[in-house]
Amino acid sequence: MTKQFPQPAARSYRFFYWAASILVCAGFVLISMDAYIQHTERNNSLQLKNQMLSLYHTKAQPNTEQANESTELTKEASAVAKGPTENERFQSLLAINKEIIGWLRVDGTSVDYPVLQHKDNDYYLNRDASGKKSIYGSVFMDYRLDTNQEQRNLVIYGHNMIDGSMFGSLGNYKNKDFFAEHRNINWGIQGKMSDWEIFSVYTIDARKDTVDISYENDDAFLLDLDQYRKKSMYQAAVNLQKDDQILTLVTCSNETDDTRLVIHAVKKGPRVPFS
Repeated sequence: MTKQFPQPAARSYRFFYWAASILVCAGFVLISMDAYIQHTERNNSLQLKNQMLSLYHTKAQPNTEQANESTELTKEASAVAKGPTENERFQSLLAINKEIIGWLRVDGTSVDYPVLQHKDNDYYLNRDASGKKSIYGSVFMDYRLDTNQEQRNLVIYGHNMIDGSMFGSLGNYKNKDFFAEHRNINWGIQGKMSDWEIFSVYTIDARKDTVDISYENDDAFLLDLDQYRKKSMYQAAVNLQKDDQILTLVTCSNETDDTRLVIHAVKKGPRVPFS
């Protein structure tokens, strides 16, 4: 009986079949590992945020026993009801990371985070507020700004995460109704809180456009304020003046890899001449 040998074509087919199978399995393992890493880091980011929120926003409850003894709270009970001061809450954050400089909350969004500042703008792109490696990074201020001095423009960055965390929810400001209804920002720096009103939202091309952090003089500042207003997708009835301070939020936008979303807000309250 004649012995049959596998044909070259059949052997080649088997080789490619097994090679393709191995590649598919390897791809599946890599995708699964990546999904696991992202899930783990998302949970870690959420846990850290909740920890920070509990430190910064928690207020002590009134002493109900003392309150029941009188129709009015005593001075001692009132002090308990007020809870820790802004500065005390800020100090509790510094115990986690001494590079925390403030707290940012944007009305109607998930932005409610500590703000950090390092000696460069790269460090907190991939580190969380406790300093650990994270794909979520942190919300951070431009390193070129000296927070111990008055600044015309405070520039803050954050990732546009697909789950809406960090600056991921700021994309809602491209919607006209959302822009009209959610214009307030709370910014606390070193325990001192202030309110800001959003007046401009637009996108830029990071390959050729930059975000201003300083201005040559009052005239240059006013000229740029006018440009921010003109570039805005929607107009806001806000009176801008040379002694204003502005807050600028910057994140990636979904149009292209180089598109950035820019949001400007002006500080509310009495104006102080800029020196």
